[in-house]
Amino acid sequence: MAESVKSLKPTESQSPSFDHVPSENSAFNSEIASLKSEIANLRDLLAEKGSVAYDRVASRASDAASYVSEEANSVAATVREHPAATTTLITLIGGIGFAIGYLVANASVDSKQAWYQRYINDRF
Repeated sequence: MAESVKSLKPTESQSPSFDHVPSENSAFNSEIASLKSEIANLRDLLAEKGSVAYDRVASRASDAASYVSEEANSVAATVREHPAATTTLITLIGGIGFAIGYLVANASVDSKQAWYQRYINDRF
């Protein structure tokens, strides 16, 4: 009959498996160890350079954020001091934008025709 699983013992194989290579050649092992240490050194060097670059970028971003904040506060103060001029400026910009949009829309109307006009003009 069938044997129980507990009584089965692993068999010792003389051929190496795909994940275990016998250490016959110490030169390969030492070469692999030295390559691993070089990779670790390169990783540490990259981490150090990356942290320096991050610090530099963070410093510049902080400076830029403070500059933008100061400019926004300056604009807000000007708007508070001169509300009539601000309203006039915004209205003027809106009117110019409307005029440009109107002119662009009217200039392109001449080239457009309704889709059904092509069929009506051809049949009649």
